[in-house]
Amino acid sequence: MKKTFHLLTITSLLLGTTGVCNAAWADSRSAEVRLVATINNGPAFQPVTWKVFRVDGKGETYKSDRHVFTIDSLAPGRYTAIAKRNGQIERKRDFYVMADTTNKINIPVD
Repeated sequence: MKKTFHLLTITSLLLGTTGVCNAAWADSRSAEVRLVATINNGPAFQPVTWKVFRVDGKGETYKSDRHVFTIDSLAPGRYTAIAKRNGQIERKRDFYVMADTTNKINIPVD
């Protein structure tokens, strides 16, 4: 009986610690995302209007007007990037961000 109690106590402590780690992971803003607009598989080198936001609506919306756009600190989650070239050609891409990662997202705009 004492062994069972000990085992249940240790298991609950370990599960509680894991939950705390997961909560800390979800709140961290340690991911970097580099978005690159491409034409014919190379950098666009043309002005591209970017809009990046979390799909669940939490957090900020990021905007830029360059063909390369880097966001230094994103929280983990699912995001959508919209790239618009010449005000006409619009491309969308969904992507996932995990904590402590560097992500490169290429979006063809040709």
